[in-house]
Amino acid sequence: MAHWFHRNPLKATTSLAFDFGPQASTALARNICIDAKDARTALLSILPDPNKDVVSMKDSLDKYIGFLLGFVNPTDPPPGHKPTAQPQAKVQEQEGEGPSSSETEKQPEPQLSTLDSKLRNALKISWSNSLTGKVVTQHDFVFELISILYNVGLWYSKHAAKVAASSENISEEDAKEVHRCLRVAAGIFSYIQENLVVRLFEKPEDAIDLDPQVLLAYVLQSTAEAQEVTVARAIELKHKPSLISALAFETYNLFRKASDALRSVDETVVNKWRKYLLLKSAIYLSYAHCYSGQVLLDSDQCGQAIRALRESVTLHQKAGILCSEYAAAKGVGVAAKPEHHPFYRRLGTTVKRILDKCERENGFIYHQKVPDELPELETKPTFGLVSPIEFELASKCSEWTWEVYNGFSLSEARPDKKKKEKEDSVKPVKEVPIEQTDKEPNNTSGCIIS
Repeated sequence: MAHWFHRNPLKATTSLAFDFGPQASTALARNICIDAKDARTALLSILPDPNKDVVSMKDSLDKYIGFLLGFVNPTDPPPGHKPTAQPQAKVQEQEGEGPSSSETEKQPEPQLSTLDSKLRNALKISWSNSLTGKVVTQHDFVFELISILYNVGLWYSKHAAKVAASSENISEEDAKEVHRCLRVAAGIFSYIQENLVVRLFEKPEDAIDLDPQVLLAYVLQSTAEAQEVTVARAIELKHKPSLISALAFETYNLFRKASDALRSVDETVVNKWRKYLLLKSAIYLSYAHCYSGQVLLDSDQCGQAIRALRESVTLHQKAGILCSEYAAAKGVGVAAKPEHHPFYRRLGTTVKRILDKCERENGFIYHQKVPDELPELETKPTFGLVSPIEFELASKCSEWTWEVYNGFSLSEARPDKKKKEKEDSVKPVKEVPIEQTDKEPNNTSGCIIS
């Protein structure tokens, strides 16, 4: 498994006091606003630090989501609830000043949307774009939900990178945590893409990170990185070269598709990110041909093995160029020199060792011609394929009762455009850096999980 040196920054936000003013007309309504504010503050304090544990993150997220959903979705009245009659207007004595007979009849209570809370559009919410830093503002608690989950997805990917980089050789339990965190991250980004962005009344201007292709890239990248753990384990446990080659090819495909997803996005924004994805795709295609060469050698097809391994060398050299391009590229992400990382250096050593062996054996034993045509890869692994873990949103907390909800005196939520307001400014999140080691691990693959 390679070092994960590219991580986009967290989205930044302004404080959110949940201040409804006189519209929170009861003590219960005001109290739930205070609880929501405290839960949000607690979650935001965890997000910048990938050293925090997963249990603390999940508990804090579920607590805030429990409060937040009351501002997103309506709270239904209890069974048997009867709407309160609206007071009739006082009839004026002077002719022509009184209301019509229809206006003096009891008016029905406004009907709430089955999907939206009447509170959904009540407050202004501001978050920065994770790719550009530009502030995006919406009057929509669904936007708040998306932004919070976006940061949580990024946190899981950063936590995985932190655990993986914490030691030259980490435990199997840590490896399982890394693997699971990346699958969780993929599931969160998939949930945002499929279930939440479509609920926005309008796509916010400048919200490049809500582009479906950007979200798809996150899903594919997180899945690919989880599969890197599988490839590393297969190498360390000396599974069949055919399985390693097929897994490496699938990992290459995931990184390649992630890069392709970003083709439609402004290159000046995602250039550095795409270099990372292209670099990883070249590395894993090199792995695929390397272990394919081992399979061919084992089956006495030495000429074809040499052709496969020469292709692996070419791809490793291409990855080396991309390493330098990544380090020099401008854009969001941490400073890194991937050409110095063991995952890159050790692959070159492995490919050279197997190629030298093939060429020696061909010279002494097989005397086979090296074909121009590249041997086909095994592309359907029978084991080890990774998929995102389906994300499940926490339930609305029990504090959201009808009495609490009814304590907010707002009309039914409607997707009306708000008047243009002064833009908020937000400070970038000060994140705890992920320290990585470039020491050589004591294993075969150069991976940092064994």
